[in-house]
Amino acid sequence: MPDSTHSPNAGNSPDPGDIGSEAPTFSLSSLDGQRIDLERICQSQNVLLWFSRGFQCNFCRSHMMEFIGGYDQVKQVGAELIQVAPNLSSSAQRFFGSDIPPFPFVCDPDKRLYAVYGLGDRGALDAAKNAVVTLATSIKTGEIGTTARGVYLDVANRNFFRRLHHHAATAVEHGLFLIDRGRIIQHKTVVGPIDPIPQIEEMMSIIRERCLA
Repeated sequence: MPDSTHSPNAGNSPDPGDIGSEAPTFSLSSLDGQRIDLERICQSQNVLLWFSRGFQCNFCRSHMMEFIGGYDQVKQVGAELIQVAPNLSSSAQRFFGSDIPPFPFVCDPDKRLYAVYGLGDRGALDAAKNAVVTLATSIKTGEIGTTARGVYLDVANRNFFRRLHHHAATAVEHGLFLIDRGRIIQHKTVVGPIDPIPQIEEMMSIIRERCLA
């Protein structure tokens, strides 16, 4: 089955991705080979849908480690966490090897699903600023080797120029959406590429308040 996305509210209000709207569906392959179908998952679980900057971003890797540490808590309240990344699946497989995240990690290199959920590109100026901050932070935290390896793996392929443009000239927003079992968006946070998103404890409180009350 080919990867697919579908916006149910196109042309209507509220817009797809807004709180209170029906979450756009998608069906994408995860790194472990499973088919991740939002509509099917929402039949039995609430969903935390995280649009990240990808494995080459040291800020997102930090968020990823926190989500890995709190994943059992997410599962205990009947929810699933899905990470979306604008990477090529083949590059992500090479980066993680056998050490893939315990939650579904799906790739959207053309950022179509990002657009469907209302996440935009803040442009080349933000991209340049983000690159400087990412480099400085990676050096300070000792993550420069991992960051450089991530960028190399994401760029060094037959889509070289397209992937280079993604890193050098785009600053895609990242966000976190809470989707209930009726596939309604109950919470969203959309921020700049290197801005913080809610930590796991805050999201657990939001899940309990919006989906379990």
